[in-house]
Amino acid sequence: MVSRATLWRQRHWGLVLGVGAVAALLALVGPAADGRQKGGALRIGSSGSLSAEKADAKEKAALKTLKAFIKEETGLDNDIVEQKDWKELTDKLAKGQLDLGVYQGYEYAWAVEKNSDLKPLALAVNVHRYPSAHIVASGKSKAKDFNGLQGKAFAIPSTGQPYLRFYVDRLAQAAGKTPDTFFAKVTTPENVEDALDDVVDGIVDGVVVDQRALEVFKLRKPARFKKLHDVAHSQPFPPPVVAFYGKHLDDDTRERFRKGLLEANKKERGKQMLEHFGLTHFEAVPTDFGKVLAESRKTYPPSPAKTK
Repeated sequence: MVSRATLWRQRHWGLVLGVGAVAALLALVGPAADGRQKGGALRIGSSGSLSAEKADAKEKAALKTLKAFIKEETGLDNDIVEQKDWKELTDKLAKGQLDLGVYQGYEYAWAVEKNSDLKPLALAVNVHRYPSAHIVASGKSKAKDFNGLQGKAFAIPSTGQPYLRFYVDRLAQAAGKTPDTFFAKVTTPENVEDALDDVVDGIVDGVVVDQRALEVFKLRKPARFKKLHDVAHSQPFPPPVVAFYGKHLDDDTRERFRKGLLEANKKERGKQMLEHFGLTHFEAVPTDFGKVLAESRKTYPPSPAKTK
C-alpha cells in the first residue's frame, strides 16, 4: 500500500511545486553573463512566474542534488537567470543570451505563436501530462458555478502551481474583478488536504486545486470527498515546458540534457531530485502538444498588460 508520505510527495505539497519546481530542477541561482562560451556554464532562464518561495535548508539541499545531476548528465556547471516575464525570457533565448528556458505551459503557448524557432525539449509532469484546475465547494453550498462563490471566503493554496491562481484570475477577470475584490476573503494555505478539509468544515466556501489533489483526497478521505462538489474546472493546461531556441545550443549538449531529463526517474539521483521537487517524470513532446497549445492560447490569450 502506498504510504501517506509518498502520496503527499507525489502530490507535491511540500517544498517547491509545479513550474517553480521545474525552474529549480533545471537551474541553480548564481551570476550569469550573456551567452555560454564553449565549455562554460549552461545558462538557464525562467520567467518571473516560475520563481519559487524563499530558499530554505531543504531547498538548498535539493538544489545541491540537482547541480550534481545536471553536471553528471551534461558535464557542465549551470546557472539560472530569472527574467521579468515570458517575453523577456523568449527575447534572451532568441538572442542566444540563454541556452534553455523554463515556461509555464500557457506562457509557452503565447511565446511560440510568434517565435517558430522556439522548440520544446521536454515536458515536466506530475502524474497527469495535462493538468486541470478545479473550483471545489462544499456539497452544502448553493454555488452552482464560480460566480456563486462571489463574496465568499476562498482558498488558493500556496503550492507553487501558477496555473491554479491564473485560472482563478481569469474567472474573476471575466466578472470584471480581481480575486481580492471578487471574494470576501482569500486564504493561502500551504497544505492542500487542509484546504479541502476547510471547505468540508465550512471554514472557507471554496478552493482551487488540481485534479491530482482531488484524486489523493478521495483516496485518503473518501467519506469527506463525498461532501465536496466541483463547481467549475478548466480545460487541460499544457504542463511546464523546457525549451530551446534555434541553433544557439549545440546539438550534443541539448541531446544529453534531454536524455538526462527523460531518464531521470530511472536513476537514483534523478529519483531523489524528482521527489524533492514534486514531479513524477519528464516526458518527450507528444504529437498532440501543438493542439493543446492552440486550445490554451484560444481560451487564455495573454492579457493586454502582458503584451505591451
